[in-house]
Amino acid sequence: MLYLHKDEMLLVELKVVPFYKEVIIQINNYEADLILLQNQNKLINSKIRKIIVVTDARENDYKICKENNIELIVYKGEVILSKYYENFKELSSFLKIQSGDYGVVRLGLIKNTLSYLGQGVSLKEICNLENKSEKTIRNKISIAQLLNLVSKFKNSFFLTELGTRFVDVGENIVDDRLNQEQIELLSNFLKENPFYSSVTYTVFSLIESVFVLSKNSYPVNKDAVKDYFVKSVGKTETWRANKSKETATYIFSNYACELEFLARVNNEYYITPKGIQAILLLQLNRSIKLIENRK
Repeated sequence: MLYLHKDEMLLVELKVVPFYKEVIIQINNYEADLILLQNQNKLINSKIRKIIVVTDARENDYKICKENNIELIVYKGEVILSKYYENFKELSSFLKIQSGDYGVVRLGLIKNTLSYLGQGVSLKEICNLENKSEKTIRNKISIAQLLNLVSKFKNSFFLTELGTRFVDVGENIVDDRLNQEQIELLSNFLKENPFYSSVTYTVFSLIESVFVLSKNSYPVNKDAVKDYFVKSVGKTETWRANKSKETATYIFSNYACELEFLARVNNEYYITPKGIQAILLLQLNRSIKLIENRK
């Protein structure tokens, strides 16, 4: 590698192995070629500083390099790779998404709350109508916000355009299950926006866990999914207790099943055609994000 730095050229020979004597011959030959170009006025006539960078070196290697007017630098590959990942992670927004559950075990449970919000009912009144604590209702609204169904302005919550459509297509359905129109509405939003929020990201992580584990055995056992899923979202410390792992896996697998990305039979998971499509779109979106972040 050749760099121009201030009033000198840096001739750098970078190696991913420990120092060996032949590298001195290499860099000296490169220097001779550069001097020839300088004499032919094809390269700026500035001082050439020779640098060899290796993963390891002995004391005598430094002495030999000094005799040849060469700077010898040792680096640790693991430090470089760790630093690269940290910089990459900082630029890649989806790697910083933190998963979390809000205790809402099924998406269908937010239907009534959203219907009341659409009617302009206050948070306190919703608590009374549903006979639930304020914390429970706020958790439902939080899930709805993370699915782009609800927005907040100052201290008030209101339905988004997507939320209004979600409520409208669910009219006259009195139970707490999503109807087919609501399923399509939400599943399409998730497929198009896998990194929209911690909820969308975590649902896709659960689906991807089943997809990856299906290479070993199919259908995929719940316990295998639980362990892999918790690790894949980086929650091994937060969801350390077995109950926490069980709860998180149960909740997000419910979401994935409700939206028809997965099917659960006898504590085993199957990937549906919609789930396969979702994984392909996830991989595509992830690639696009990575390309965008490298610009």
